[in-house]
Amino acid sequence: MVVGGSTLSCCCGGLQLFGELPIVLQSTSTSSTRRKQPSISRCGRRFAHTSNSYPLESEPDLSWPTTPTFSPYDIFKLSKAECYSKRRYYDLVKLYHPDLQNKDHPLFKNVPESIRLHRYRLIVAAHEILSDPAKREAYDRNGHGWHHRSELFAQKAPRRMDVRYERGMGGDDSIYRNATWEDWERWHRRHDRNQSQASTVSHGTFASFLILLMLFGGVGQAVSIGNYSSHVADRARESHEKCAKFLHSRRQQTIAQVDSLDSGLQSFLIRRDPYGYGLKEEEEETYRKVLSPNNKSHALHAIETPSPPPEKPPEIAKG
Repeated sequence: MVVGGSTLSCCCGGLQLFGELPIVLQSTSTSSTRRKQPSISRCGRRFAHTSNSYPLESEPDLSWPTTPTFSPYDIFKLSKAECYSKRRYYDLVKLYHPDLQNKDHPLFKNVPESIRLHRYRLIVAAHEILSDPAKREAYDRNGHGWHHRSELFAQKAPRRMDVRYERGMGGDDSIYRNATWEDWERWHRRHDRNQSQASTVSHGTFASFLILLMLFGGVGQAVSIGNYSSHVADRARESHEKCAKFLHSRRQQTIAQVDSLDSGLQSFLIRRDPYGYGLKEEEEETYRKVLSPNNKSHALHAIETPSPPPEKPPEIAKG
């Protein structure tokens, strides 16, 4: 006996699969009755997969949503009842990634670089939501993780009406949202109202410090130059005094040597002639000049000056 198939539904993480499974019951003439139970496939958990979701021989639709308030489902051309596939995510990343040169693509005609980069961030954010079952459920239930992100919809967010109910332009002010350095910069700009004034003051203070440092450097250079000039003058004066002392000592030494020569010459002449008149008649005048106590300074000059030759005696006439 064949029983008509009943419609079975399987809930697969929010997805409903409908199919008709026939249940066949066969009875035999034997005493043991065999009943064939229906084999119902058990639905697994919903995870992202990379199976080919495009029909055969069809190009993927990579166009951007035209509605102003689009959702992650609109970006991936996905309905809420379908399982998420990474195939379209990979195609969009290959198309919108900033490191890839796809400026000649037909979809990028008259599209600025900033808009392409913003679309790439939206694609990554949509992938983060739809690839995680918990985030996807939170988005489907409360819209969490999409329109409240200021880095994605800062320009389209409504104005602040009430700080208790609306975050407005600031988006999610929670510090736990800060993942990159750009998020931290935006968070500091939102909470530090005197940042621009403080930076201006710090710049002025730094400029004043540089000017003061230059003034101190100039004063130090002037002082060092003055000290160097005075040092040079002191060295010149010391050198002059040293030269003067040297010349004075040489003069005194010369005078002492002259005195010693005079005394030596006098002692020699006295030993030669104790009487001091000379051994010859023409030497008497020379002895007198050299041995005279008043003419000691002229002793060398008297010795070096030759004495005049003696006069010849007059001839006696013969007669």
